[in-house]
Order: sequence, then structure tokens, then C-alpha cells
Amino acid sequence: MTSARDEILGTLRKSLAAGDPRTLRRLEELRSRIQNSEPQVQPRFDDDLLTRFCQKHVTVHGTYDRISGDGIEAAMVRYLAGLGLDAQWHLGSGPLLDETHWTDQVFVYRKGADKDTKVALSEAFAAVAETGTLVLCSGPAVPSSQNFLPDDHVIIVDGRRIVRHMEDAWAMLRDSGAASGRAINLITGPSKTGDIEQTIQYGAHGPRRLHVLIVEQT
Repeated sequence: MTSARDEILGTLRKSLAAGDPRTLRRLEELRSRIQNSEPQVQPRFDDDLLTRFCQKHVTVHGTYDRISGDGIEAAMVRYLAGLGLDAQWHLGSGPLLDETHWTDQVFVYRKGADKDTKVALSEAFAAVAETGTLVLCSGPAVPSSQNFLPDDHVIIVDGRRIVRHMEDAWAMLRDSGAASGRAINLITGPSKTGDIEQTIQYGAHGPRRLHVLIVEQT
């Protein structure tokens, strides 16, 4: 067993050592390949991006509301009341959330989520109509803990930032510079697993419920 292990590790080391050197020219070639890459096979669909995203999001057991930019607080209060929860949540950051002025009817925690967090409100960088996926970028004011620890995760997304395919989202990330952030999380529906007797269980590795607030700009 030891000799087989040593042989495998030796082969891996040899392969790594034989790779192309990380010269400036080689790095420029790699950057050019990324920037000029073209998508290969992509599904075609004729329905509008918002409708497609909503359909795909519901298919993976998510819920959503379509709201105006000044209706964020009311939508949050309404959603949490439907679950029998108080109007308080851990708050992320983003262009829409940073412009929202919260009233004294709600209580927000401006910090990362922890094991006791019940609800978190985050803002997505973009959404993908093809799969119903939400794209979230981490940062100093946008902790990734909100994506994994709360029972209920509410994500707000600007309806103008719904793209057709996943490749479009990566192009937006690169163009904006957000791709250089510490982490990019792709979220498609609430956390679930079928590992236990092939019975779907929610909340296995993250939130039990995922609710999306889609802001439609007028």
C-alpha cells in the first residue's frame, strides 16, 4: 500500500513539475484565453429572462416576490409574518440594500451570520435565467456566512441584472472586477439532500428556505 501511494504521489509531483512555467508571457496567454473564450453549447429559449428565472427558481423549490425599489422592507415584513417570524434579520450589502432606509418597525443586524441566525437578507450580484441561479460575491460588508447559516435566506436582485446564461454572469463578473473577490457563491434553490434513504431533506448544508425579492425598475 505504501509503495502504491508513493508511486501515485510521485507521478503527481512529476506532472506538476513538468507544467508550463508561470512566466509573464504564459500568464498573458492565459488571461487572453479567458477574456476571448466563447461559449460552446447553450440551451435556447424564447421567453423573457425574468419569466424564465422565476420558473426555474420555483422548480428548485424557491419562492419569490416581484417588488418595486421602495417596497423592500414591506416585502420582508410580509414574508416573515407569513412564517410567524419577527421583523428582524442580519443584513448584507449592495447597491439596492445600501440605499434602503429602514424604519423603526424592523431591526437589522449589520454583521455576519452565526449559528443562531434565523434570517439573513443579502443582495445578489446577478441572476441566471437558464438555471434559476443567484450569483453572490463576498466582501468586507458581504460575509459568505449569510449564504450558509440562517434557516431563512432572502436574496434581493435587481431585475436588470438577470442574464440569459451562466457564461453571461461570468463575463459580468470579469468586466466589473468582482471576480477578483475572495469568494463567489452560486446558489440554486434552498439547501437540500436526498442522501438519507433517498428522502429529500431541507437545510442539510444551508438555509431551509430561499426567498428572492426581484426589484423591477420603472
